[in-house]
Parts: sequence; structure tokens; C-alpha cells
Amino acid sequence: MKKSHVLLVFIFLLLIPYLCSLTIIGIGYNALVLHSADIFRTLIGALVGAMVMFAIKATIQRPVDLLAVQTNDGLIKQLLRFFSIRRRYFLLIANIVLDFCLCLLATILVRNFLTLDSIVGTATGGVLLVMFISTCLGAYVEYDNLSIDPKQH
Repeated sequence: MKKSHVLLVFIFLLLIPYLCSLTIIGIGYNALVLHSADIFRTLIGALVGAMVMFAIKATIQRPVDLLAVQTNDGLIKQLLRFFSIRRRYFLLIANIVLDFCLCLLATILVRNFLTLDSIVGTATGGVLLVMFISTCLGAYVEYDNLSIDPKQH
């Protein structure tokens, strides 16, 4: 697969949905938790968010592995490895810690940049729409290569 195709699939099928997932975690936390600015509650929310992100990464292992096999570019391979949970124990823990930090940042940014009305109202729908369109574009670009049809492999 050409480097440009791998990069497009990475951006639309992995990176944008990942950022949208972080935003949804921040929106959900701030919409559901009373006194969401409390540091202890924010840390617990980020921990729960990191576990959710770990579960999300478990569901995308096959496309990540297929993309990693099809590229020779070192930078893209390393970016794809970020989404992989089939790694050494130390790197797995580091990945969860990074997700924790990103979820913490997402909850704080959402709280500071969106109003409570938009957090409780339309923000989730907008983010889900972006995620849906991005996933559709990514799947369209390389559907055949990411198919789980056993006859193709």
C-alpha cells in the first residue's frame, strides 16, 4: 500500500476517531459529574477514560496490524504502534498512562472551552458526526485491505 494511502487511513480511521473519543470522554465526564472541576473527581474521570480508551484500542487491533504490515515508513509504523495493545508490558502501561494524561487534558479542555449548555446539549452529537464521517472516509479509502473476509487473506 502506498504511503499516502496508509497515512490517509491512519488519519481518518484511527487518529480523528481517537481524538473524538477523547473529546466524548471529556464531554461525558463534564456533563455527568457534579463539581467536575474537583481535582480528585477529575483524576478518577481520567482513569475511567483511560480504561475506555484501552477497550477502544482492543477493538481496532486488526486494522492496526494490517496497516503496520503494509508500510515500510518508520514514522508511520511508530504512530501505528501507539494504537497497538499487543506489546511489552512496560509499553502497555506507558500507553495507559499516556491515555490517562490525554483524558485528563480532554476533561479540562472541554470544561474550559465549552459552555455547560453545549456540553449537556449538542456537543456530543457534533463530535459523533465528525467521528462517523471520518470513519466512513477511512474505510472507503482502503476497505479491501482492511477487510476481515477470510477469503482475501
